[in-house]
Amino acid sequence: MRSIKTGRKREVNEIVQHDRAVQVGLLLLGKLNGPMNSIFHEDYINRPRRELKSGIDSIRGDGLRDEINKFCRNNFENLQLQDLAKLYEPLYEHGSNWRLPLINFKKDYGCPKEAVLNGAPLHSTVSLSFWGMQTEFPEMRLIDDIAVSFNAAVALEDEQKQFQDISCYKAKAKQPQIADILRRSAAERRFCILSCFNLVEAYINGIAWEYAQTTTFLKLTDKKKNLLTEKDRPVNIIEKIVKIPRIVAEKEEGPLHETRDPLKTFIETVKPYRDSIVHASPFSASERFGGYNKLQNLYEMNLETVRKAVEITLAIIGEIHRYLGGKSKLPMWVPKQKIDGTFEIDIFGSEI
Repeated sequence: MRSIKTGRKREVNEIVQHDRAVQVGLLLLGKLNGPMNSIFHEDYINRPRRELKSGIDSIRGDGLRDEINKFCRNNFENLQLQDLAKLYEPLYEHGSNWRLPLINFKKDYGCPKEAVLNGAPLHSTVSLSFWGMQTEFPEMRLIDDIAVSFNAAVALEDEQKQFQDISCYKAKAKQPQIADILRRSAAERRFCILSCFNLVEAYINGIAWEYAQTTTFLKLTDKKKNLLTEKDRPVNIIEKIVKIPRIVAEKEEGPLHETRDPLKTFIETVKPYRDSIVHASPFSASERFGGYNKLQNLYEMNLETVRKAVEITLAIIGEIHRYLGGKSKLPMWVPKQKIDGTFEIDIFGSEI
C-alpha cells in the first residue's frame, strides 16, 4: 500500500514539475495567451491512477518539451526545463507578470547568455509577462526618451517651415494650429535636453553600481568609496564622469576632462540648459557656474542646441564605453541614427 502511495506521489511530482515548466516555457516563448493554469499537487493527487500514468507517458513524448529545452539551450548558460518550474509560483502569484533584478534571476534561476542579454547591464530588471522575457534598465528608458523627443522635435520643426513664407494675415488665421505646433515643439526640446542629462547620470551611476557589486573596496580611499556610492555626501555629476571610469579601470588617466570635448561642451551647453529648466528662475546663475541667464536659456532653446546636446551625450557615453573595454562605438542599447540624426526606434525594447 505504501509503495502505491509513494508511486502516486512521485508521479504527481513529475507531472506538476513538468506542467509548471511548460507553462513558464510558454510564457517565455511569448505563446501564453491567457492566465497561467492552476498547477498544484492538490489538483492532481486525487486523479485516477490511469490518468496519472497517461500524463507521465505524454511527458516523455511531448514535442513542446523539446521546443522549450531548445529555447533553454539557446538562451541560457545553465537553465534546464525542470528549472523553469521554480519560476511558476511567483509568476502565478503575480498574475503572470513579474519583475525581478537580473542579478537575482542569475543567482536563483539561470544565467542568460551574453548574446541574449544584448548589452543589458548587471543592474537590469528582468520582466516576465505574456510578452515573453524582456530586460529593462534606466539607460534603455532614457535613450528611448531622447529618441522619441528628438524625433518629435525634428518632425515639428519641419511642420513649422510650412508657415515661414505666409503673410501675417494668413498666419493669424492659422494661429491656433501654429501655436499648438510651437508649444509641442518647445516641450519636446526641453524634454530631450533633460533626458540627455539624465542618461549621462544614469549611465555613470550604473557603472559605479556594477563595480561596487563585483569588487571589494579594500584598496579604495574613503573619498573614492563615496564617489562610487554617495553614501556620505552627494557628488557633482561632472566629478563622477571624470573620476569613476578611471577608478573602475584602475588607471591614473580617464577618458574625459572638463577642459576637453566632449565633456567641455556638455558643461557649457547641456548642463546650463538642463539647470535652467530644473531650477527655473528669473535670477541668473552665479558667476561660479557661468553667470548665464536662465530665462533666456529656457525661452530660446532651439533645435540646433538640442541636436548638439544629443551628439555630446552620445559622445560622452561612447568615450566611457570604449575606455572600459567596449568594442563598439556605443553600447548595444543605443539605437541607430539616420542621416538626419533621428533615431530608429525599436518598439519592443530589449527582448530575450
